[in-house]
Amino acid sequence: MRRNLPDLARVLLGLGWLLAALCAAPATAQHQCSPDGIGVGGFDLVSYHQAGGPLPGLPEFEVEVERDGLRYRFANAENLARFRAAPEDYLPRYRGWCAATLSMGRLTCPDYTNFKVEDGELLLFELAGFTNGRTLWNSDPLRFRERADANARKLLEP
Repeated sequence: MRRNLPDLARVLLGLGWLLAALCAAPATAQHQCSPDGIGVGGFDLVSYHQAGGPLPGLPEFEVEVERDGLRYRFANAENLARFRAAPEDYLPRYRGWCAATLSMGRLTCPDYTNFKVEDGELLLFELAGFTNGRTLWNSDPLRFRERADANARKLLEP
């Protein structure tokens, strides 16, 4: 029985993720996960790429990004300056939607502390019950990225 436990755990994880994906309300690219207009829950985008990140941003270090109409906050003036110098290096992939559920054709708001920097890009993931989108993504990142990229072209581009 013990040898089958990992298989059972994978099945339960998959079923939990599938249920979460099916229950997530369909959204449009215009929907914002940030009703207050503050992107990534107010976390500092640059700090995701630094040890100890993400850090909470502060209102005094805030900038609006024309691309998505959201305001982003930074923990300090140095990180704000880094972002202003190269915003595309720090903005989250898939406009901040959960990468794993996007791979399933759904737009779902992530947990902003559940993230991964992959190939220099910030990926955000939801946590739903016992299901962790990052864990699922890490089980087959190439397949999930391929699907998420294809769905992003359909759901996120004008």
